[in-house]
Amino acid sequence: MTERPTGHPGPSGGTPVGQRTVLVVDLDGEPLAPLRALEEILLCLGTWEDDDRRDPGTGTEPLRVPAPLADRAALAAVQRLLTALAPTQSQESGCGRLLAPDGRYEHAPMTALTLPTADIDLLAATAAALGHPLGHPRLDADIAELVAAHAAQLPGGYRRADRTELVSLLRRLAGLLDLAATDDTRLLTARLRVTPPGADCVLSDAEEAAHARTADRMNHIWAHGSGIDRYLY
Repeated sequence: MTERPTGHPGPSGGTPVGQRTVLVVDLDGEPLAPLRALEEILLCLGTWEDDDRRDPGTGTEPLRVPAPLADRAALAAVQRLLTALAPTQSQESGCGRLLAPDGRYEHAPMTALTLPTADIDLLAATAAALGHPLGHPRLDADIAELVAAHAAQLPGGYRRADRTELVSLLRRLAGLLDLAATDDTRLLTARLRVTPPGADCVLSDAEEAAHARTADRMNHIWAHGSGIDRYLY
C-alpha cells in the first residue's frame, strides 16, 4: 500500500501521510500472543545491550545487536502495535455486531485502525531478522535460545510452539497489517468509520460480497486457507 509523498491526507478516508488504515478482525486474541512474546524477547535484547554497555566483558568485543533489533526501536513499535490491537480482540458483547444483510448471521467484529506504516514495516523486518542467522556467532545462539524459550510459552492452541512457529506467526500478523488496499477494503473501511461506536453494522449486499473476498485474503495469510473460517464467516 503506497503512501502519498505529501503531508496532505489521501482522499480515501483521510489517512495522514506515514499512516496506514488497516482492517483488523477480532480473532479472539490470537494475534496478541506472538506479539506479546516478541515484546518480551525485545525487552531482553534491550537489557543485554544496556548491560554490555555498562560492563563490557574484558578482552571481548561489545555485544552488537543488529538492526532492526538494536536500540529498542523495534520494541517501541511492537508496544505501540499492542496498544492499538489489544482493544480489537476478544471484544465483549455490547461492542456492536457486524451483521450480514438483513441480520441473517453475525461475522466476527472488524475494526478499521490507523497505524504508523513504519511500525508495520518494523514488525515484518523484525520477524525476518529473528528467522535468519544474524552474523554474530555468540548472538545467534543467544537469540535462538531466547526466541525458542518464549515460543514454548505460547498458549496451548499453537501445535508447534517453537522458534519457527513464532516467527511464522509474526510474519503472518505483519502480512495481515500490510494487506494491500482494494475497492473491497475501502468500501468496508468507509462503512465501519461511519458506524457509531457500540452500534450494530448491517452490511449491504455489496459490502457483504466485499467482506467475503477480504476474508478470503485474510484467511490465506493468517491460516494458510484453513482453520480461520469460524472467525471470518
